[in-house]
Amino acid sequence: MGSTTKLPLTDGERAKLRKAKDKISEIHTFEEENITELLGVSIERAKILKGLADFQNVPSIGSKLAEKLVFELSIFS
Repeated sequence: MGSTTKLPLTDGERAKLRKAKDKISEIHTFEEENITELLGVSIERAKILKGLADFQNVPSIGSKLAEKLVFELSIFS
């Protein structure tokens, strides 16, 4: 696919992801608990990241629409 997953990760979260040799585009395949352990974030933050990644994995939904769904409408899946 031509699009990339865009997530609002901090530098520390990006570093932890790189250290674990995982890619941002793989986040949608992880469970929220795995994201929590992998990145050292709260379950709420993991839920947001997974929701953003899940929506961006759907064709025709980009990062802007995913952000609106998650942040404005509180829809995560």
